[in-house]
Amino acid sequence: MTKMLLCVIGALAISGLSSAQGPAAVSSTRDSNTPAPRPSAQIPAAPLYKLEDALLEWPLAPSEKAYSAIDGKHIHEYVEDLTAISRKYRDSGHPQFWGRIIGTQADTDTAEWVVEKFKKFGLTDVHIQPFDLPPQWMPQSWEITATGSGKTLHLESAQPAYQTKATTPEGLDLEAAYVGTGSEADFAGRDVRGKAVFIFSMPLPGSWRHTATAEGAVRRAEAKGAAAIFAIIALPGNIRTQLYPTGTNVPTFSMGMDDGYAIRDLIGQAPAGQAPRVKVRLDVKMEPGLKTGTVWGTLPGRTDETVDILAHRDGWFEAGTDNASGVATMVGLAEYFSKIPKDRRRRTMVFIGTTGHHNGGNMSGTWLLDHRDEVFAKSALLINCEHTSTVQTYLLGEDIRKANMYTGMLWYAGGPRRPKLQDIAVKAFHDAGVVTYATPERAAPGGEMSRLWPFVPGVQASDYNVFFHSDH
Repeated sequence: MTKMLLCVIGALAISGLSSAQGPAAVSSTRDSNTPAPRPSAQIPAAPLYKLEDALLEWPLAPSEKAYSAIDGKHIHEYVEDLTAISRKYRDSGHPQFWGRIIGTQADTDTAEWVVEKFKKFGLTDVHIQPFDLPPQWMPQSWEITATGSGKTLHLESAQPAYQTKATTPEGLDLEAAYVGTGSEADFAGRDVRGKAVFIFSMPLPGSWRHTATAEGAVRRAEAKGAAAIFAIIALPGNIRTQLYPTGTNVPTFSMGMDDGYAIRDLIGQAPAGQAPRVKVRLDVKMEPGLKTGTVWGTLPGRTDETVDILAHRDGWFEAGTDNASGVATMVGLAEYFSKIPKDRRRRTMVFIGTTGHHNGGNMSGTWLLDHRDEVFAKSALLINCEHTSTVQTYLLGEDIRKANMYTGMLWYAGGPRRPKLQDIAVKAFHDAGVVTYATPERAAPGGEMSRLWPFVPGVQASDYNVFFHSDH
């Protein structure tokens, strides 16, 4: 059963994007969600086919033909359902800070969606385990403008870092300063006290990790007296990204590259002694009385030994990769195994839709860790479904190009302490055509399992891409 589950999770990672039906003609216009390349970019020709219909397929071995019942296009419909929940929340009065955010109506809608799927597939003990949330950081609105040399820029891609400090209602009016990558060399001889500081930050590979935080530039700017800080994420276009908490005590934002170049050039072209002014207004409310919950469902097997399958439900913006793909993987597994007779399911399968992954309290993860001896007492395996599928992307000149293949995954499968599990996983990934990094991680690469892996055998394969935590 363990091998079967691992093969299925491998098959799911590719089947969510495969089932190619052959080339199909499409319009010569670029995807409306894809930013136009900068003038110096190498501009590609018009597409000849739909990318989703041209992804490379990996045929199943004869011994694994049973898994052909898993329909990738059908599972991708679940991704579309979940991203639609995000857009509904955005279009219902939350145009700036949106997504399937903990404690919001989108969070409730997502939980109810998972419950409905579990019940439809005949899972038992389907329920939501409720949590009362402490007051939640909820930005209400913000506006960033820069003025100089007779020009005014509205920096629409600016996004406040999670839990950053608000401004007063009247906002801030600051002199602008550009400090390159924010190293000590960039700050040498510069006085940035009381200024709005702009830092050019290289994604590693996306906003999940980037040089402004990895190399301490954001904290350095604050230590040198910055009154507001902006990290320009160097990805082509004007992508809005949601940063994790930066730990700063002044308003801190990410910003798209087009807006970042515009303010950089405005600063660079200003006459001596006439630096542009930046107005910063950020209204944040700490929302009390919000609720969230973990969604549970069980598929009984012949024994009470369990395989636990977990996926976090929350995400910023559309959150198609992080983590609609993971939730779709979990729900797809529930759907597949619900059609297999109980007498052929050796182990009981427990499905867990967790909450608070992007929230400082990490409600589900903390509860599972605190109750691990109870929850995982009879666990044979924990599978964490976390950003399980994305197409490959390449930074070519000043454009992001997509390939017709799936991304390589950071992966963990028990490590050297569980060599048999690791061997099974390596073979399963290979047989199912899952693209992985050449070497595994020393521990679970992220999410709820990053704290649980010492206590329960676990498998996780996760993608970390350039569009991470962004509106693209």
